[in-house]
Amino acid sequence: MEGEGCPLRYKRGDPLVSDNRWFNSASFLTFYSLIGIAGTLLFGMNRYRIHHRHRLKGLERAVTVSNHTMFLDPVLMSAAVLPNRMYQTLLEETVCAPFVGTLTRLLGGMPVPHCDHGMTRLFDGASAALSRRRFLHFYPEGECYLYNAQPNKFHCGAFVTAAVLGVPVVPMATVFQKNGSKPFVHLYILEPMNPKDFGVVDSDGTVNLGQAKQFAENVRQRICNEISLRGGTGDYCKGHLERIRGINA
Repeated sequence: MEGEGCPLRYKRGDPLVSDNRWFNSASFLTFYSLIGIAGTLLFGMNRYRIHHRHRLKGLERAVTVSNHTMFLDPVLMSAAVLPNRMYQTLLEETVCAPFVGTLTRLLGGMPVPHCDHGMTRLFDGASAALSRRRFLHFYPEGECYLYNAQPNKFHCGAFVTAAVLGVPVVPMATVFQKNGSKPFVHLYILEPMNPKDFGVVDSDGTVNLGQAKQFAENVRQRICNEISLRGGTGDYCKGHLERIRGINA
C-alpha cells in the first residue's frame, strides 16, 4: 500500500480528492468494512445519539461544520450521514504520514493544503469532493479540544469555501451530558445556513473576508447556544488534544 509510486498514497501537490478508480474502489470497500467496527468502538467509549437527521434531507450538496471535541469525531460525523459517505478535512501532515495517511484518505479524509495557493487548491478540492459526495465536513477550530463545551474561535476557510461554491453550511453541535465517569454524547444537526445571507462573496465574485469572519462567528455562536440549550457540560473537559509525533505534530 505504501510502496514507491503507489497510487493510493498522497504526496504534497497531488489532487486533494483522488480520481483514481482503484483508489475509489478501495475507499468504498475500506469505509463500509470499518464503519461498523468504528461505530461500535465509539459507542463503547461514549454512548451517543444523533438528532435531527431530517435536516439533511433534500440537500443536494452542503458543507457541514462542528466543534471538534473527540478523537473519534470523524466516526460520529460519518454516522450522521449514513448510508451516505462524506469527505472530512484534516491536516495535510496527517495525510502525508505512512500508512495512517493512506487509511484516513480511504476513509474519506481530504487534506487542507499549506502553500501559497492553498485556498485555490482548497476550493478545487472541495468542488471535486462535492461532485462525488453530498457532504464535506470541516472542523473550523482547527484543533481538537477534548470534551470541551465552549467551542474556540472558528477559522473562516469552511465558510468561504461554501460561499464560493454556492452551497449551504449545516452546523452540527456535539453536546456532552453527565453519565457517570464518561459523558453521554449527543450530536444535534442544526438548520442549514445560506452564505449569501452574510455577503461573504461580493457581486463581482470577490471574497469579503470581514463578512466571512462574521459568518464563522455567527455559526460558532449558534453551536454554543445549542450546547447551552441542551444542558451541555464541560465537567469532562481535558483541554487541547496534543498532536501525535511522527504523524501530525
